[in-house]
Amino acid sequence: MEFRRASDRLNFFFDPHSWVLLVDTPPDGSLDSHLQVVRTACIHWGSKLEFPFQFDAQAFENSQEAHEFWLQKLPGLRLLHYRKQDIIISDLFDGYDPQRANQLLRRKLQLDENAWAHLIHFGGPQNTIVCTFQTKPEPRELREAIAHYHNNHVRSAIQQSEMVSHSIPSPFGSQHGLAELSNPSAQLILEANHASSVTRIMRTLRHELDRIHVSHYHRTITFVDMGVVACLSPQCFALYCMYLDVVDGMTNLNRDAHKHIAIDHYRRIAGIMDADDLAPIENCFNIRDDKPLRDAVYKIKREIVSKVGSAEWAKPYLIAGRNGQNKRIAISRDLVTYTD
Repeated sequence: MEFRRASDRLNFFFDPHSWVLLVDTPPDGSLDSHLQVVRTACIHWGSKLEFPFQFDAQAFENSQEAHEFWLQKLPGLRLLHYRKQDIIISDLFDGYDPQRANQLLRRKLQLDENAWAHLIHFGGPQNTIVCTFQTKPEPRELREAIAHYHNNHVRSAIQQSEMVSHSIPSPFGSQHGLAELSNPSAQLILEANHASSVTRIMRTLRHELDRIHVSHYHRTITFVDMGVVACLSPQCFALYCMYLDVVDGMTNLNRDAHKHIAIDHYRRIAGIMDADDLAPIENCFNIRDDKPLRDAVYKIKREIVSKVGSAEWAKPYLIAGRNGQNKRIAISRDLVTYTD
């Protein structure tokens, strides 16, 4: 039996270290023995079978009743934006259909819709594993698959973790006097219990970009849903706003054509200024010397990455591009708002 990596798009939906069996469950109860074997095996290994759900199809008298019911049954829905909660719950208003739910979950995870079943383990970020059964197995084969996973994947992960003697202290751990932790699993637990870290992880798994709010008065970039704020110097802030304004970006060689935009933002921050006072922003447009520009772009990157928590997560918000090609900020401008 072969387990392989699967999409992490539903990690927010199911509890960590839980199992899901995506299979059509006919109403005649012919799969009851298979489901019972899987549930027992999960309990044996200290986990549980999250899906198929163990409750009957039902309709609701009003949307509030449906909302309360599904948030109780699926606490992970609370991590979604309220509009997405409403969309999912309204889809379930007329009653829960296990066959349709199985099809939708397979489609969401991009799994073979013709296979008999997919046995999935949700092990946290970047650790979703699936075993596919093309034809109907004996119940014991499902039990053996779960045992195989725990005896191989989990044990090897624990052994690798124990071999690590040192790790880089996380900001959250250092802040709370826990910088001496050498176990990366412990650091992950600490980070995952920090509210902003949870939000960042969830948005990454859903491949959604955060909205940003740009404030000239405070010289800040607020990542609205994450609840973190990056604060820039006047020079860096004016440059960042210029790249936001020039959607397609610019090469370093032709940046002088957009110099007036950066100067306008710089004046807007600091008020009316003499030409001599504009030296910090003017220096970034000296074609014979790229260092002031490179230094400013680096400072912007360092500040945003430190607040967002990862260079990978910060990519859409950074000034970036290949050598000799346009440098730009990738985020859709529909996700950007401004105040003076």
